[in-house]
Amino acid sequence: MVNRRVVIVDCVHDYPNKGEQDAKAIFNAKDRIWQSRMDELSSLYDQSIEYAGSFDGLFYDSVTEKFPVEHVPAEKSRFLLSSERMTLSLFQSLMKRNTIGAKSEILLSTGTPQTDSLSKSALFSVKPSDMEHAITLLDPLSYNKYALMNRPGAAIEMISEASTSGVASLYSAYRKIKNGDYDVAISGGASAITFPVPFDLSQFGSGPDRWIEPFEEGASGHYFSEGGAAFLLKERQQALDDGDVILAEVMDITSGTMGNAVVNRNSLKKLITKSLQQAGVSDEADIFLELYGRGNEIDDTAEISCLRNLLKKYVNLQGGFLKKDIQYVVGYYGLMGLCGLLEAKQEQRPMMGSEIQQPNKFIGTIENGQWAKQYHEHQLLSIVMYNMYGNSYNLLVKVGDAR
Repeated sequence: MVNRRVVIVDCVHDYPNKGEQDAKAIFNAKDRIWQSRMDELSSLYDQSIEYAGSFDGLFYDSVTEKFPVEHVPAEKSRFLLSSERMTLSLFQSLMKRNTIGAKSEILLSTGTPQTDSLSKSALFSVKPSDMEHAITLLDPLSYNKYALMNRPGAAIEMISEASTSGVASLYSAYRKIKNGDYDVAISGGASAITFPVPFDLSQFGSGPDRWIEPFEEGASGHYFSEGGAAFLLKERQQALDDGDVILAEVMDITSGTMGNAVVNRNSLKKLITKSLQQAGVSDEADIFLELYGRGNEIDDTAEISCLRNLLKKYVNLQGGFLKKDIQYVVGYYGLMGLCGLLEAKQEQRPMMGSEIQQPNKFIGTIENGQWAKQYHEHQLLSIVMYNMYGNSYNLLVKVGDAR
């Protein structure tokens, strides 16, 4: 691999209760919100939506209003799935507000949570007069072409890895810039209730109340949610030439296995240790380990155990949880905390840490020094992400301007 440095110069993220209202309030209005979405789809497709199944979760009242898209004619944009519209809107916002040289070859690396292909079948029920416009967006990659604004040297890729699709697309973009294939990349995407399907999707976790925060007594998993995240990556010198403010440098992304469908503390320890070693991090470095927070006592306990095992080698490491109040966004959950932290850095405000008020009976008391209270004091972040199929990633970033 060519020894080039990869930096993050901008990011954007969204989820239903971001800066607006309490997640529970949205959940309590789920019937009204669901009906609003059904009415929106019925209007867009000029057909009655009556057979749809649903599941408990958080939803936007309207995706078309919340996520505007440019450069896509109205007669075609109505055939964008909700997740595609969200992704396109996030990508376009990054391109619109940042400097990307006219001669820069840009890569769009999109992660998909593997549900969109099911929804594409809905396009076959459109009227014959609409079929031409529908076919334009039938290819899952085709909607991304609208974000490129006629850039002939651009490339598009789609990566599908369920609940790690976001970091998987970031991993691919990172390696391509590191190798010298591209100088600029936009990576990320979104997950949404893309179109009603005639069966209930499975719920994440179990039990009647999933509102308990991860690591707490009685946690049984968060509800699925909608949302997305996108990052603008550049080769470091390119970012300096463009006059960008560098939010963070990607020091390493390492892929591996979490052992099985249940979090294996030893597998995660090996993954994180390998990532830190590849980046040349010393044993005495101040490291913030952002835990995934799957939301059930078994997995959360394994993460805390992994943290304690890592402390035997990395003596100044502290754990924490950046994703407070964010429900489980398939594919992008692991990146939400990083986006929140980088956003706080952009706004020059501290981001205070969450605390474990009632540790579950397996975890026991979290000792002082093991859990970070003020995230903004750390520059080196190790962020672990994984999914139900057993694959995992560790994203290591150094926060701050890398000039």
